[in-house]
This record gives sequence, structure tokens and C-alpha cells, in this order.
Amino acid sequence: MASPSGPEGVQAKTAGEAGSVARIVLVGAGSWAQGWHLPHLRRNPAAELVAIVDPAEKTWSKYNSDMMPTAELAASYGVPLFRSFVDFLQSDLAKMADGVIISTTHSTHCEIGLQAAAAGFHILVEKPMTANAAEAAELAAAAESMAAAGKVFMVNHSANFTRHALHARELVRERLGDIEHVTCYMIREREFFEDPLNRLWVSAEGSMTGNGFAWGQSCHTLAWVYMVTGLEPESVFCKMTYSKITGADVFTAALIQCANGATICCQGLAGLPGGNAVGSTSKRGKLIENKIFGSQGCLLYSGDDADPGSGRLEVLLNDGSTEVEDGFFFENTSKEGLGPESLRFFLAACCGGDFVNAADATIGRYVVQTIDAMYRSAKDGAVVKV
Repeated sequence: MASPSGPEGVQAKTAGEAGSVARIVLVGAGSWAQGWHLPHLRRNPAAELVAIVDPAEKTWSKYNSDMMPTAELAASYGVPLFRSFVDFLQSDLAKMADGVIISTTHSTHCEIGLQAAAAGFHILVEKPMTANAAEAAELAAAAESMAAAGKVFMVNHSANFTRHALHARELVRERLGDIEHVTCYMIREREFFEDPLNRLWVSAEGSMTGNGFAWGQSCHTLAWVYMVTGLEPESVFCKMTYSKITGADVFTAALIQCANGATICCQGLAGLPGGNAVGSTSKRGKLIENKIFGSQGCLLYSGDDADPGSGRLEVLLNDGSTEVEDGFFFENTSKEGLGPESLRFFLAACCGGDFVNAADATIGRYVVQTIDAMYRSAKDGAVVKV
């Protein structure tokens, strides 16, 4: 049973604990699939991988030197490899699968997602849900039909599913009163967006509206903000600074007007030197700051998401009371263990167990519509309706 409106599902039994197994097909064998999804699925007793789908003989990543050819990858996991999702759907294996994880390039999410929805699978699609507002609306409509048939559509905004995120939502909804303003920003290394070979991060492909920091990184923080606050975007004004090497946006500053009159100030900053700085004495992951202001007080949450000791969750209320929870746990990006909370809840959903859907198609659509509008506003120099 779903728990879409509160954190109670966190304490529920997972699929593995309940003794059932979700049969999963993974579509897309890129860096995230090989480095995270596949190892997590292999170790998680609640999952059984039934097939891998990828058209390429070998996928490439600038930041993962251990990428395996797809045929070798499938053999190492003991499952068949299909060169298209349509081929998989026409196979006998499609009749035994419960869920589909879509880990392909942004511009292909919509087509594959619609095919998976029509075939009756539960769906976990990588973030962002897609990179085009019209496609996001199509997927959201498909998700409504899926829900009527008892199927789940999740976006893998893993930051939304953590204990801290669900607690923040509870605090904001119950104690801050009317939400009036939000500030949120993320800082990452510049190098990610200045390598022309890193095309998935810097090149707009297919129906994408631009590409760069907004699609690659700001989607993380916007999804968290929309889930925690319940705000709905209405219009966007945005300015962007672009890389002179790749044309990707490296700095973004957006003002988002919401349906209830609240505003969101969202910044994306690819301003840190160097590449992947894991192991640095100064920083290890994404630098994030989220501040939510309501009529009854505010919530503050910031830190380095690879360093749990770098921050805390803090609520300050107008009546003088405070609540503090030490630690900063924005995203669970560990390659070890059974996978992030989002994956574990998805497996539970596939098995008919209790779960929380903290990044449904509505959240996914808000994120895509906002970022799509950011790119259009930056191009036209005008306020853009969402």
C-alpha cells in the first residue's frame, strides 16, 4: 500500500523482509546503471534481474573507466541482453517482469516510459523524468492511468526518499504555516560541464530544451523543494551563464512564482575547480543549501552531501521554539549495500508491499516544467509561464 502523503511507510517491511521478490528489467546500461543500479539489484534479496536492454555494444563515461561491453555485462549478471525495449516486450520474459528501471539518456525517457506504462509495468525512471515539458505532461497522464490499474510511477529523485527529506516535509507541512519563500542552491565542479566529450551533460539531444547544470543538477534540489513544501510552479524568470567551451549552462539564477503566491530563488553553480573531488579535505560531494520560510518560522538544511557531519536540519519558529537534527543526508549515493531508499521502496511497490512515493509523476512534471521554462526564459529574456 502506498504512503504518498507522509513518512509512515519508512518503517514498513520491505519486499525482501516480506519474503517476496520483484522481477526487474533494466533499460540502459550506462555509467549509473553499471556503477549503482546493477550492483544494488544483485545484492538486494528483494530483487531479481531478468534482462538488460541497451542498443550499444559498449557505453562510455568520462568518469567511470570500468564500463563493460553490454554483452559481457549481461553475461556477468546471467541475464539476456536485448537491443531494444520493443524486442524485450515481444519476448516471453516480458510476461514475468514486474517493474522497469529506465536508466537511459534524458531524451529517451518519454518514449520508453510510455511503452512500459502501456505494457503494465511498475516504473522507476531516472531523473529528470524527461527533459521536455510536453513529454513530462504525457508521462504524467500515463502515470494517472497506471495508478488506476494499481501500478506505480516513480522518478529516482533519491534525495526525496531519505529519512531527513520525509522529516523535513512533516515539519514544513505541520509547523511552518503558509510557505512564503524558498532559497535553494547547489554547487558542483565546473569540469563536468566543460568537456565536449561529456555530451550527455553538455549537449541538447532529441527534444531537450538546452542542457547543462539545470538538467543535470538543479533537478535534484527542485524535486526536494517541491516534495517538502507542496508548492506548485506557475512562472519562471531565469538568467544563465554558458560555458565558452561547450555551450552548457554553468551558472543559473531563477525566480519561480508559485500558485500560492510564494517565490523560489533557485541557483545552480558549476563554480568549483577540478573534477570529482571525492577525498578532498575541503569538500567531497555536492554543496547544497535549502532554506524554507513560512508564516510561522523557517527550516534550514545545508551541507556537503558526501559528508554527513557537515550540516543539520534545523527549524526555528516564531514562538521561540526550535528543533535540530544533526547530520546532512541529502542523497544516498553509496555504491554499497542494497540501494538507496528510492530503489527499496520501488521494489516494495512491485511486490505489493508498503512504500512511500516521494517523487511521483506530479513532482517529476513540476521539475521538468520549471527547468524547461528556465531555459526558455534565459533565451528570450522574459517571464515564462509553466
